[in-house]
Amino acid sequence: MHNIFKYSAFGASLLVSSFLVAPSYAEEIIEVDPIAVEALMMMSYPASASYDSSDAASPLRYSDGADYLGSLPGVTAARFGGHGLEPFIRGQSQGQLNIVNGDSYVFGGCPNRMDPPSAYMNIQLRDTVTVIQGYQSVLNGFGGSGGSVIVEQGRPDFGEALAVTGLVQGGYDGNSEMWNAGANVTAGTLLGYANAYGSYKDAENYEDGDGDEVRAAFIERSGGLKVGYTPEGAHLSLGADYRKINDALFPGAGMDSPLSKGQTFKAALERDLDGKIFQRVKVSTYASLVDHIMDNFSLRPFTAAMPLRVDSQSDTYGAKLEKDFVLFDQPVESVLEWRRNNRNADRIVNTTGALQSLLWPDITINEASLAGESAYDLGDKSRLVVGGRYDYVHVDYGRADTPAPAAGNRTPNDIYSQFYGYGASSKTEHNLGGLLRLEHDYSASTLFYTGLSRSVRTADATERGLANFMGAGGATSWVGNPDIDPEKHHQMDIGFDITEPVWSFGGSAYANYVEDYILRDSARSQPGILVNFPDADIYRNINAFLAGFEVRGFWRFASDWTLEADATCTFGADIDAGRALPQIPPLQGKVGVTWQALDYLEVSGKARWALEQTRVDTNSLSSTGRDVDKTNGYAVFDLEGTITEFDPASLNFGVKNIFDSTYANHLNRSNISDPTEVQVNEPGRSFYVQLRVPF
Repeated sequence: MHNIFKYSAFGASLLVSSFLVAPSYAEEIIEVDPIAVEALMMMSYPASASYDSSDAASPLRYSDGADYLGSLPGVTAARFGGHGLEPFIRGQSQGQLNIVNGDSYVFGGCPNRMDPPSAYMNIQLRDTVTVIQGYQSVLNGFGGSGGSVIVEQGRPDFGEALAVTGLVQGGYDGNSEMWNAGANVTAGTLLGYANAYGSYKDAENYEDGDGDEVRAAFIERSGGLKVGYTPEGAHLSLGADYRKINDALFPGAGMDSPLSKGQTFKAALERDLDGKIFQRVKVSTYASLVDHIMDNFSLRPFTAAMPLRVDSQSDTYGAKLEKDFVLFDQPVESVLEWRRNNRNADRIVNTTGALQSLLWPDITINEASLAGESAYDLGDKSRLVVGGRYDYVHVDYGRADTPAPAAGNRTPNDIYSQFYGYGASSKTEHNLGGLLRLEHDYSASTLFYTGLSRSVRTADATERGLANFMGAGGATSWVGNPDIDPEKHHQMDIGFDITEPVWSFGGSAYANYVEDYILRDSARSQPGILVNFPDADIYRNINAFLAGFEVRGFWRFASDWTLEADATCTFGADIDAGRALPQIPPLQGKVGVTWQALDYLEVSGKARWALEQTRVDTNSLSSTGRDVDKTNGYAVFDLEGTITEFDPASLNFGVKNIFDSTYANHLNRSNISDPTEVQVNEPGRSFYVQLRVPF
């Protein structure tokens, strides 16, 4: 236990030392005309910054949602191929982040996360994207200890007469030969609207800085419809989204994906109330249905011992009731939420159709939550934000006793018992979270804040029940833990935000003690692990510590010149073992200069940089082995221009990685066939162009 105090002391010193050099830009917003953004919460997060994606730098030219998010401050993307990148915030990812896409959750269908939730985000055609660093509110969904990404669609701002607005765009990226095209059209009046959108991307493999080809091709199609009824004080909407990714290649993954398909159906009703108690109510519901296929033969030369194919499904249903009301003259926001995710994944021998593994044996996670939050005024300039949350979790395994004939009739329960000594059974959790944050307006332009929070995030289907039996006797298996405990994050934040007419500066620092951190580890006969298979992966609970800071600034130092920079630092430690947590990004950031050369021409240059990461965990014989190696630092330079001479059209063009540098982000991914870690180089020099025509 003495290590807890050591890391707590480190966190305290980091908070103090970082207070004047770290960020609190907990929220970042991207807006697209002609939507009038509706505030979903009475309380704003400390330190927010807004981005206008109605300019020519379209998110459509990025390969997927995480690729776009990785361009924002404080977000890092782990590359697996050209599509299916994984976002990281504050050293946390996967189930530690909430990805909310238009009031709905989409959980990917791939046990190896070829299609994480960010792969199904339609951010290039949405209206606002909010990136929240850390746990800033109890209202943003289940878990979310590392942060949240909320994609939210606002209400069109039409008058009494029928009007039509829209956007048509297209572009090309030279390195991956990626073509993209998209359209978004909205028609409506004061009483209602209809919106339709569609997009298409077709990418080939790209070359890294050494000229080596990286398998990263994919084809993506997406589309959607939404209709709304908008009488005064109310908003009723119905919508459907569709996204299909074909022939996605993944270097080093052991398999590629012929198909990932996501369909989401949504309905919502929001109404303002004039009562003395109830002020607003919103009810929303959704169903997201994901199908995924991956195999080791259809999109690559067949070299494996046997042809294997995985068919999987991930179906998520949810509903949420939001109420704003006044209790004893105090405004309160409340949320009642329900979510159900069911996952099935079968790996079969393609030549015989024999079942080889039930990767996800019909795992169902039901969650229900009640949360409330309020801001208490402590005078003219100070307020105390108080929030509480209760989450009920129930887990079932529908096929844990189903045998796999191609694996000696082993069942998932046989595999769990071999590694842990017990099988799967129904499990229930009662998880409590809360938030206290003191905010003080030092002046009209300066905010200081400090906060304490507890958040609990339950294990996902992979951490609970992946039954990936591979190798002689299971020596290269990847096995979930049916009795894993939920993570409890106890976090302290401190930060500030200064916004002046020609400059802004924000910083935040945090320290996070995590009880029962869910660690993906190698099987080395640790307490509770019955086998000594260093090349096999298991899950177990440890005590961990995360800390870091984020900083960001903006300065218009001349009428036509601006400077913008950000940096993010993350520290992670396994308290029990006294060593580094794996998969923690190094100190990294960006710095850029923009010049308004002419009324119709803007030119900018940017450097993306990262220091060397030396705190790694590479040895699976004595630790997790989740890091491939130490990662070299890098500095990569981009140049971009925007021409707006032919209004309303705009042309965005540029070159990324001007000097064709060879580099990789420290974060890596895993091979489902055997849990080997894979680090993929980023693209080399790439020229691109994007034309956008709003109307």
